[in-house]
Amino acid sequence: MLRKRILFVNPHIEDFAAYDHFAKPLGLLWLASYVREWFDVDFINALNREDPKERPVPVKQDGTGNFPRRIISKPEKLADIPRNYKRYGLSDSVFLDELESVRTPDYIFLSSAMTYWYGGVLHTLGLLKEAFPHVPVFLGGIYAALLPQHAQENIPVDAIVPFQDLNSVLDSLEILLGVEFKRSYRLPSYDLLGEYRYLPLLTSSGCVYACSYCASHNLSPFYQYEPMQFADLIEAMAKTYGTKNFAFYDDALLANSENHLDPFLRALISKNLGVRLYTPNGLHVRFLTQETAKLMKAAGFVDIRLSVESTDPVFLETESPKSTTTEFERAIDYLRKAGFSRQCVKAYLLLNVPGQAPFGVEASMKEVYKIGAQPMLAFYSPIPGTPDFERAKTITSVDEPLFQNNTVYLYRSGFDMDYYQHLKDLELSFRRGAENGKAENGL
Repeated sequence: MLRKRILFVNPHIEDFAAYDHFAKPLGLLWLASYVREWFDVDFINALNREDPKERPVPVKQDGTGNFPRRIISKPEKLADIPRNYKRYGLSDSVFLDELESVRTPDYIFLSSAMTYWYGGVLHTLGLLKEAFPHVPVFLGGIYAALLPQHAQENIPVDAIVPFQDLNSVLDSLEILLGVEFKRSYRLPSYDLLGEYRYLPLLTSSGCVYACSYCASHNLSPFYQYEPMQFADLIEAMAKTYGTKNFAFYDDALLANSENHLDPFLRALISKNLGVRLYTPNGLHVRFLTQETAKLMKAAGFVDIRLSVESTDPVFLETESPKSTTTEFERAIDYLRKAGFSRQCVKAYLLLNVPGQAPFGVEASMKEVYKIGAQPMLAFYSPIPGTPDFERAKTITSVDEPLFQNNTVYLYRSGFDMDYYQHLKDLELSFRRGAENGKAENGL
């Protein structure tokens, strides 16, 4: 008797801008490893940049790059935003070809990411229903977890799985599927991905902090997995697929580093694989030690992103009490002594948080560059369930998920767009200064 089959699908994106900066559907690949105990699994990634039937897109050395995209009609609710709206991912014809290539599934698992990307989920769902009109579809992912009621009312699927925590997801699926999953930790099913210019890693779930703008702590409890297995995983992926680029998705990679990250890095160094490591989510500077910085350099980290948010002490105390400017200075000193140049070290600075003084962002950019890192602007998005979401409501309407888009919020929050362009120009000048090796303010 054939085992039942489940099709995992990563949906299209509809937005003003989207870019593959180490953006793989790790949650689906991870969940598939548990589901495979009972079911055969297929996977289709609507954001696949490597499909031979699509027009090739440029790829950077680190494996990142543009998604296939096309301009589409803007939702009427966003008519006031003076930007083109696009659908990112495979064309409809290519996506339908992919669906024809798989055996008719018994169930479809459809993921979701940003709340304001639900239009892309709807579009992908329509194509799935065209190909498999009678197959039950379950919706999960971040959008489903943050806004389950909105998903229930607007996405016509058979069931919503409103969780991000893996155990809660498995609990829901056991009820829906009538099976019982083993709960011992399993590595993601990378074999389903099909393209390996870079691979994502997650050595922990959740976060140790509860910042007022972030929902990570609401979505999953903090837990660190056995670290040594990830050195073996990187070795296996490098040998099996030739992968050289690996990106950490951890929200708190440096926490408990002496027992978690450090032993993993020592094991990885001993394998001498020549890999390149990246931290797109940002690191907490408070936890960085000189020993960890040395190990990161020896292991192959080439792009260090730090979660600084601001150098304004008032902002840090009220919004993000996870670091101080003194701790940031110490972290930069550790990284410099370990051999990292300014070009390799970038500091995320939040822009347009409710109540934030815009001129404080410019001061933080200059301070970050003076201390020894590149400032990178991170645009605030209102996230349901966070304290800052409630503050954002007093500035402009954000209950509709489309209005939670950082571009939409930027235009509607009253931010001075001329000053926004000034900050973007300043960011570019600092990046060029870092690339040219200039010291101090680089201007």
